[in-house]
Amino acid sequence: MSGVLERLLGNKGSGHAKSYFIGLERGRVWAEDCADYFELREWSELEAHEFEDLILPHDETKQFNIIHSETPVEWEAYLKGWIDGVREIRQKY
Repeated sequence: MSGVLERLLGNKGSGHAKSYFIGLERGRVWAEDCADYFELREWSELEAHEFEDLILPHDETKQFNIIHSETPVEWEAYLKGWIDGVREIRQKY
């Protein structure tokens, strides 16, 4: 786990920005360590209206639940950050 993520998880307060940045970091990790090219492309091309009823790939939903059990995290902000993290990594390719 990255130092940024560890510090954010240590903050027991809730908030949109905190949830977004945790999601951003997890999205980066997933995109770099787990996703293949086609998954990376698919997830980075999602539009905001497609976020409803979205189920994260692989073990990412499990990761969200673990994080949520440690600290308050807002799902929508986390998801927005997660997608932005994936997009950020895809831009490198």
